[in-house]
Amino acid sequence: MNLKAAAVVFGFLAPLSAETVSSADLHSIIEIETGYFFGGSENGKWVKAGQAAKSIGKNTIYQVYSLTKQAGQITAGKPKSVDEPCPDTLTVSLSSKPNDGVIGLAATWNALPRTPVIADATQSVYVDAVRDFLKSGGITDPQVQITRILRVDLEGDGEEVLISATNYFTEDKSDHSTVPFSEAPNHATKRSPT
Repeated sequence: MNLKAAAVVFGFLAPLSAETVSSADLHSIIEIETGYFFGGSENGKWVKAGQAAKSIGKNTIYQVYSLTKQAGQITAGKPKSVDEPCPDTLTVSLSSKPNDGVIGLAATWNALPRTPVIADATQSVYVDAVRDFLKSGGITDPQVQITRILRVDLEGDGEEVLISATNYFTEDKSDHSTVPFSEAPNHATKRSPT
């Protein structure tokens, strides 16, 4: 679930960019469980991992967040390649792994100004919404397995619902992994499967 949570956070960041940055302007992002270095954000634009790594020092301080709160602060080393078979994948060594830590952000501002709430993943309104969403994407008889539901006001304009649903290794080729979201309370999905 940690990588999916990271993907959700990732998806709401700025578009990709290959600009040169300084470490003072770059706000890098890491995944806590594995130490994966995703890249960073500078002036509202995304900086890919390889470019961002050039600006990261040996001891970068990260604010660590769970899905619903700040979970602590750690120090991470300079990003390094995991080598073969994925030499473009970068990781950092971590000073510790705070309980419930999912994402680390090298910034002093609060990355969770509005607190997400974990909702009951068995609510029929959400199961039906995911089923309809998957059918609209061409899966004729989806086996809906919701792994997490978060309710949060992402942009300060009203609550959204993020739904993580995954079903792998099915014989009927209905495999899926998606994070659709809707504006509460109408639950009409707005994003495509990932």
